Amino acid sequence: MDIVMGLFIKKVLFPLIPGNGRYNFTLLSTCCIIMLGAVVDMLGYSLVVPAASCDLDLSLEHSGMLTSVSFAGFIFALPWGYTADTKGRKKALLISSTAGFILSSLTSLSTDFYMMLVLKFLASSFSTASITLTITFLGECTPKEWRNRYMFIQNVFSLAADFVCFALAYFILPLEFSVPLPLLNTYRPWRLLTLLMTFPLGIGSVMLCFLHESPKFLANLGETDKALEVLKSIHKTNNGKHSVYPVKSLMKVDKPDGTISFWRSVIKQTVPIIKPPLLWRSLQLLLLFAICCSTNNVFFMWFPTMVNSFFTTVSEDSRFCEKVVANITPSSYNETCIDADPINTIYSGLLFTLFFTSFNMIIIALSNWRRTLMISTFIISGVSCILVDMVRQPAASMVFFIAIQFTGICIGTVGSYYVDIFPTSYRGLATSLGMMFARFVCLGGVNVVGATIVDYCRITFYGWSIFVFSGIIAAFYLPGEPKADSITRVDKVI
Repeated sequence: MDIVMGLFIKKVLFPLIPGNGRYNFTLLSTCCIIMLGAVVDMLGYSLVVPAASCDLDLSLEHSGMLTSVSFAGFIFALPWGYTADTKGRKKALLISSTAGFILSSLTSLSTDFYMMLVLKFLASSFSTASITLTITFLGECTPKEWRNRYMFIQNVFSLAADFVCFALAYFILPLEFSVPLPLLNTYRPWRLLTLLMTFPLGIGSVMLCFLHESPKFLANLGETDKALEVLKSIHKTNNGKHSVYPVKSLMKVDKPDGTISFWRSVIKQTVPIIKPPLLWRSLQLLLLFAICCSTNNVFFMWFPTMVNSFFTTVSEDSRFCEKVVANITPSSYNETCIDADPINTIYSGLLFTLFFTSFNMIIIALSNWRRTLMISTFIISGVSCILVDMVRQPAASMVFFIAIQFTGICIGTVGSYYVDIFPTSYRGLATSLGMMFARFVCLGGVNVVGATIVDYCRITFYGWSIFVFSGIIAAFYLPGEPKADSITRVDKVI
């Protein structure tokens, strides 16, 4: 019955998703805004913490914990994936984005380190789930011929989140105001920055209320009548009130047994992902997700420190590692409070993230060559890891250092493969598992690079190149792209 249901949904229901119009654009906008908000909430804290160190009396150890706690929220990725696969994509996404918005807003009212740590951990436990949930929700509700392009567009917003963080910091942190408030002592710019960074999640949550549940999820539950109503509503939104949806009924499928116990349900959802025939695909996409996310995120976290050290070194004939290591020493806590990041760091971050966002928008035109694009990106990144410390020309070294992080443009690509490969019943959980694993690799990678960059700088880059090159082998065995004439065009049907 599972095989029949899967064939029905894949071959019959999904091609009937009614066109690509206003509803799909609204869906794309909503998912992009939520994605933007979730990533801003996760990465933006690296700018908030230094600015809050004076008011909250943060030590260096405290700052490190607060900066990295956002990644810890991914330990709840599996429960969120299970919720999406059993209770609904929209319901899980609405809960995660709304709760993340509320808790992140409360974080701006923190009065000490412990309050901020607890609130940020709780907030990230909800908001980070939205990253993977939007991938699943958008992918399922988008016609196949548009899916790859939509995934790339969503990835543009993910990369643009870094630029938004630096842009908000540029305008907010230099402000000089201090408003006395009961219990909070003072309301200062870092609190306003923290609050503003939560707005995309709140806006996305409101927009989500006007969208439907995934019709593919409803059909998978046996709710074919509800799925048909959703399809009719989407068709009417896309084509006008007077348009008539030609499909009158959908084939009935058996509704899953609702009396199954919770733990048996968890096992039923998880086991197929970690056993043949999906085991190989799970491991393959886990590796690709880890390479794309960690290579970009790890070196992005170290970007301001390395760039600042690189350009403040007097010697012009030194290699990249010599320049970087010259000014990076084991840090000791500076007791002087700093209310804002150095303006040079913000400038470099703005330029760096603007370039990546623009570049990702350009390659949307190549979205139908996913595997080729991914392999090419890994080759560029891996070769750059090797060449970054081999050349002596400063501009070339910096170009190679930036090119290492090109893997970030393929995060959405890996997400689209999860939608293509995994059945509807396991897709949310599988995608959440991939993102959880990738973020844990990010967390470990940041600490590994920090521990080895001073004494083993060149070896660190060489070792990372091996990690990236392994992704070329994994990507080579991804499924090929379907031929254009094999895709059912809905606009030809309706």
